[in-house]
Amino acid sequence: MSDTTNTTIAADLDKGLQDMAKKVFQEGATLGELKGITPRELNAVYQMGLGFYNTGRFDDAEKVFTFLVTFDHLESKYWMAAGAVQQVKKEFEKAKSCYVQASMLDIHSPKPQYYVAECYLALGQKDDALASLDTLLEYCNGTDEVTREFRAKAEELKKKIAA
Repeated sequence: MSDTTNTTIAADLDKGLQDMAKKVFQEGATLGELKGITPRELNAVYQMGLGFYNTGRFDDAEKVFTFLVTFDHLESKYWMAAGAVQQVKKEFEKAKSCYVQASMLDIHSPKPQYYVAECYLALGQKDDALASLDTLLEYCNGTDEVTREFRAKAEELKKKIAA
């Protein structure tokens, strides 16, 4: 191959990468969208991961949920699932990171902050756990059953930490 051909190929590749980066960073695209993976297909993979998780196949579930957060980094439930696997494997720093990501994507959901607090407790960081619970109580004010349940659990956990 000639140097001119290599230069042309490199320029085309560079342009393609620039276009991809623009779609991801400026337009909010996901890698899955760029690769043509549909939400339905991602959900099928998610269901498979839940099956692995629910049957104790945590290494397999971890692979599935890592795939999902790679191909759709904007879906909170994928980050929650990835965090759950890490938490059950006692990888509390990794779990906490996943839950924080889920929380940023869905700030009004109480679940991520509650599980962040659990991870902090497992790491022996009581003050950080309390801060997470306070964040939950401040920002998660919905009246649905899940929010009420997690707000009550947060209040109870705060009492246990303070005792």
